[in-house]
Order: sequence, then C-alpha cells, then structure tokens
Amino acid sequence: MAEWPIIGHDLAVRQMKLAVENDEVPHALLITGVANLGKMTLAHTLAAALLCKAPITDRPCGTCLSCRKLRSGNHPDFMLVEPENAGSALKIDQIRDAERFLALTPNESSHKTLIISPFERATTGAANALLKTLEEPPAYANLILLADNADGLLPTIVSRSQQIPLRPLSRGVIQQALVEKWQVAMPVAERLARISGGRIGWAVQAATDPEYLRRMETILAQLFEVLKQDLPTRFETAKTVAQQDAAALEETLAYWREVWRDVLLIQTGNVETITYKEQSPSLLELSQHIDINTTVEILKTFDTIAYALRRNANTQLGVENLMLALPVC
Repeated sequence: MAEWPIIGHDLAVRQMKLAVENDEVPHALLITGVANLGKMTLAHTLAAALLCKAPITDRPCGTCLSCRKLRSGNHPDFMLVEPENAGSALKIDQIRDAERFLALTPNESSHKTLIISPFERATTGAANALLKTLEEPPAYANLILLADNADGLLPTIVSRSQQIPLRPLSRGVIQQALVEKWQVAMPVAERLARISGGRIGWAVQAATDPEYLRRMETILAQLFEVLKQDLPTRFETAKTVAQQDAAALEETLAYWREVWRDVLLIQTGNVETITYKEQSPSLLELSQHIDINTTVEILKTFDTIAYALRRNANTQLGVENLMLALPVC
C-alpha cells in the first residue's frame, strides 16, 4: 500500500495496512500510548485509508475528493469526538451524538469511521453508553478509541476492542526524522530527541514552536524554586499550579516527574542516560541531598497523584499532597 505519514510504529502500521488491504479492520480498535506518541496520526491515517476512493494499493492517496474532504474536516462519514475544552471530560451527550452518527448508513463510502480521544476522560456514564454500540456495531462502522493506557478503562470496553499499543520511539528515529523531515539542525535535533522521551509529537512541536520549549524550561525552573520554599509558600504555589486546566497540569506533572527520574538515574550510576542534561548541576545536587529510597517514594507519589487526577480527584488536594512529599533543599 501507499506510504503512511507515520514516524516509527512499523509493526502497528503494517498490521493496519494489512487489515485495510484484506477488508478486515476490526469494528473497535483501542490505540494506547502516552501523549504525543502518534496515536491520533495513526488513527486519522487509518480513517483516511478506509474512506479513500483510490485503488486499495494507493490508500490513502491524499488527493481524491474523499481524502480532501477528510483533511478539511468535512467528510460526512467521519466523526472525531474530543472533550469540549482542553483537559475536560468526554460527556455522555457527546457519545449519544456519536451513536446517532453511526446509526445512519454511510453517505459516500462503504465505512463510517469514528475516533474518540482521549477515551480515559470519558465519564462513567459516557463509557457505559458506548458499550451497546461496541457489543453490536453496524457492519460498516469502525470505532477507534485513543487512550494513554487501558488500565483506567472499563474492562468491558477493553475486552470488546482490539488493542494496538504504541511504544516510545528511539532517540535515533526521532533525531533522524527531525533532521530529514523538518530540517532541524543536528545539535538541536539531538537535544529534542533526548528530551522528548520517545514522543515524536512532542519533538515536532518543540522544533516548530519555540514557545513550547520555553514553557518546559519555565516549568522545570518552577520545580527547583518549589524545592527551596517553606511549607506555607508551597501551599500558595500549589494553588497556582492546581488552577491550570487539566491538560496543562498533566504536562507540568510529567515534566516534574522526569526530573526525579533523572535523579534516580544519577543515584544508580546511569548519569549518561538522563533526559535533562542542561540541568545536570541541579540534578546532581538533588541526588546528593536525598537518598535513593526517598527518590523512589517521590516517583510513586507522582504516579499516585496522576492516576487520581485522571479519576477526577480533587486537583488542589492532589497538588498539595505532592508538595508535602517533595524535600526541602
């Protein structure tokens, strides 16, 4: 088939191409992987291949009327369901609209394709509402659910979907893509590939939007400032951090967690593999200030809070608990 515009994830791409070629794409797919890993790119390319009017070996062609409609967001047989605001929940009314979309036969294609992302943000009512469609999908329907991981989803949702797990890409793959496809200078590409954590989407955003990288640096500086604060000041900072929308808070916690992963790597003699090499002096100081058991407990606290926030726990309470767990340096 035609080359798909996807960096890495070769196994998943081959699997989906073969399914399209043999007209055996499952009615329900669950594509999992951390944010900015390429889940939406894979899902959208699969939708394009299903709806494309070109011969099977040329799909998606990108030039037929169907491909152009999909690219412009006006294809009548395609629907994307996302939270109304960044970081908010997927609501039951949105799932009901999606069900009504699937209930009608295709207008221009032999398929109707629905992408729902991120599905871990679906309320319990919304997730339950989708179950009937997953149990008895129309013959022409293809549902593609995107989620960070399957652990927080209803087991009945997971069991009715074929899971396609995406893994972080190697630094080499991301570095090469940045240089060849986005004309990023080699030293910059090396740095972004290292910081990306295997997330090609993050690397591309950082390469094309200087503000994106500056925001990361501001967030890291905020953490090192927090470590110097007394408890009352930390609680004031917690209010500011918790007031961010869910997506921004998730980003902040992810950057902060990576700092402590770097500290653990230094403490275990793996300094050459740390992510934030530019912060090496501060990381080295941290690694000497606390013992390895404390670092492990801090990392566990980050994981616990991230999971709780995905389950709609009290945001400010979660951030305050994190502030209590962090050492004073």
